[in-house]
Amino acid sequence: MCLPAPRGHTSAALIAALRAAPSPHPALLVSGGTRPVQADDDLQLALWICYNRPFTDEHPGWQRHPALAQFRSALEARWETALRAVEPVDPVEVRPTTAQEAAEWERHQAFWLPQGGYRTVMLDIDAYGSVLMSLSSDISEMPVQTLALANALSLFSSHPRLVGVLAGFLTAVDTMAGDPYAQLAAGGFPAEDVLFGFGTCHALHARLGAHVADAWRSGRSSLRTRWLPLPDRVNVGC
Repeated sequence: MCLPAPRGHTSAALIAALRAAPSPHPALLVSGGTRPVQADDDLQLALWICYNRPFTDEHPGWQRHPALAQFRSALEARWETALRAVEPVDPVEVRPTTAQEAAEWERHQAFWLPQGGYRTVMLDIDAYGSVLMSLSSDISEMPVQTLALANALSLFSSHPRLVGVLAGFLTAVDTMAGDPYAQLAAGGFPAEDVLFGFGTCHALHARLGAHVADAWRSGRSSLRTRWLPLPDRVNVGC
């Protein structure tokens, strides 16, 4: 998999750096940004790149470079702080009405959902590395709402101190999948951690659902750079 196209200054600087040999003292800076972190395309893409390395066009000199680890830690600190401040959002039921909409929704889900449910993932985490996801959807198509879900899951699965939060997040995944026993799965972890992970998953998924529903109501695709065909639309070149 090659490095994706950038979405702002931070991701552009990261991508350019990864394609070249690292300098003796590389400077990778995290932009402050003005948007909420969960809606910041640039930051979310940079974080997703850090979680999904290495890429085929990445210079091998970055494999274990400390500057990259420090950069990722700075991004993660901003991301975790933002997640702990996320407000609950009413869920939005996504109801595809065409085969194209159904396929589009499946692309979102395939991008961020872990392979297997709660029990499979909790057993398969290897030294708290990133949870396995299929990555069957093109990153260039994914809006920030889908990236946020993938990055939350990767954050929680990357640190032993957040294992209870991961349990809550995965329990929420199972409840959305209709598992009637999902509420029993997260036992044995601090209740506040489980509730944080559970609420985060549902809040971020609700934001994705709202984005998809708004796009479809407007006759647009919820994927980046795509449009849904409408019979009355006239395309005008410029």
